Amino acid sequence: MTSEFSMGDFDLSGIICDLITSAKDFDGAAASSRNLIDPFAAALESVLNDYKSENEWLEAEHRRTKQKNLMNHIGDLQQAIIGKLPGWTSYSTGTDMPDVVGKRGKQLMLCEVKNKHNTMNSRSSLATYDSLVDFLGRPEFKGYTAGVVAVIAPLRSNAYFKPFAPSGCQERKDIVFMSGRVFYTIATDIEKRVPYKDILPSEDFSRWKSWKAIDLMIEEFWSEIEKQTKYQIPRWIKDLTKQALGA
Repeated sequence: MTSEFSMGDFDLSGIICDLITSAKDFDGAAASSRNLIDPFAAALESVLNDYKSENEWLEAEHRRTKQKNLMNHIGDLQQAIIGKLPGWTSYSTGTDMPDVVGKRGKQLMLCEVKNKHNTMNSRSSLATYDSLVDFLGRPEFKGYTAGVVAVIAPLRSNAYFKPFAPSGCQERKDIVFMSGRVFYTIATDIEKRVPYKDILPSEDFSRWKSWKAIDLMIEEFWSEIEKQTKYQIPRWIKDLTKQALGA
């Protein structure tokens, strides 16, 4: 691959180490005990899963709590990984900055990063839109294009990106929505193109040299997990990944 993105520039060891450590240190049982039990959910879960005892239900509840904690970290993981791309910086929550900012010559972009396309409801979509409008109004982001990146999202071959405009909001060509594959293609594009300014939604991104950038990222992600944990990522996960990211 001959885009700007190469594995030599992309060290995920620290990110993966921090994530694994945080997940391992999380006490699911203690977290569950601090929450009030929902007896309605417990009754239905016991019926549907044929739990025979309180301990069976508690074990399932602890696993659910641990998974919820892990998913909370996944969003931070996605933007931290993007922050490793050449020209891109990730910002922590509470810094009054976008999730990620890219400054690569003429390519000026700021993005809010979501793990999946269906995690936003109407209220959070509106809040995200308002936040992006505010960022674009700041002097330091004059001339930038804003994006909402859903890392896991379906691809549409006739419209690889589109304006991001929740119901009641004005469509703007400087605020766009794109999947993870399209974002990585743009963010590592050697020509540093920008949505609507240099490219249209109908552009065939699959012909770009950077189309496989997200594949290189996920391969490095798997490799680092295997290196640090000695766990072999199974084939079925890799097959599902092709569906999730769009081939």
